[in-house]
Amino acid sequence: MFNMSEHPKPAHAATSLPALSRASFMDADEQAAALSGWNQHYLQLSRGAFCGEMRRLELGGVRLFIENLQKSVYQTGFIGSEGLAVGIPLQLHGETVFCGQACDANSLHVFSGASGFEFRSSRDHVMLGLELDEASCHVLRGPDEAGAAGFGVHAGIHVPDAAAFTELKQFLSGLFDAVEAMPSLLSAGAVRAGLFDTLLDKLDPVMAGTASVPGPKPMAMPRGSSHWRTVQQARELVQAQLDQPPTVTQLCSRLGVSRRTLQNCFQTVLGLSPLAYLRAVRLNAARQELKTATSVTAAATQLGFWHFGHFAHDYRQMFGELPSDTFRRHH
Repeated sequence: MFNMSEHPKPAHAATSLPALSRASFMDADEQAAALSGWNQHYLQLSRGAFCGEMRRLELGGVRLFIENLQKSVYQTGFIGSEGLAVGIPLQLHGETVFCGQACDANSLHVFSGASGFEFRSSRDHVMLGLELDEASCHVLRGPDEAGAAGFGVHAGIHVPDAAAFTELKQFLSGLFDAVEAMPSLLSAGAVRAGLFDTLLDKLDPVMAGTASVPGPKPMAMPRGSSHWRTVQQARELVQAQLDQPPTVTQLCSRLGVSRRTLQNCFQTVLGLSPLAYLRAVRLNAARQELKTATSVTAAATQLGFWHFGHFAHDYRQMFGELPSDTFRRHH
């Protein structure tokens, strides 16, 4: 267990008042950028107008957020291992894959770690995130918990004690509800100090319950690791030449796999075909280009779209609006 009997003055003792904020997003990458320090990118996979929301609660060395996504996205990012960042699923409808492993509402998602993370979310996805800075992690782990020091060094899935995990979910969800109903609740230092201790008390058995698991515990994904590696390699090839991405045939040739194998890999990991993935990548890149381009035509041609009628049709199917709508909103 983690030592909580004696600890240095935690970050919650700061004099500035905690902040509770709520923001809505119509763009996947704009929502990704809302979490500072995560260095992440969202690639929208499912079609339709993007609609997302982020509720954030700042408590000095502890940062909490609840993220709502109503579209499936492919998330990539890197946090580092100085602190600890974990995700607690509140709602998952459909298949999800985290760092090559199938996961569900009972999985603790560890996002921090030198290896970075990759996450394909479900179409209807609510995740509660918890971040501890380095000082708060030291308080949690204590000087005599060398074994716990490895928790969060690498991103992956952990399966905690079910009862402890449920208690943590209920505590954090209840905290958001209480602060939203009464924003001044956390203005008192004594309340923040009590919250910090309670948070550690709830998080302690969750982390301790996963200590015996040697790394992320795999769940059911047939040949998951090889599928994941193939998709990673394909993604790197595509990202390296976004202005003229390789075709499916070229990807198969470079990766040394058959078209059927590549199809199976993409369906297993991302839930869509390689061709649909390539289309989604180009359309998402065009969406970002439209924010700074001099015209819709310039953005389209920059990404290799030459039939502007087809481009507008595919764009509208993917994002629920025309490219010109996106362009006007940013100019």
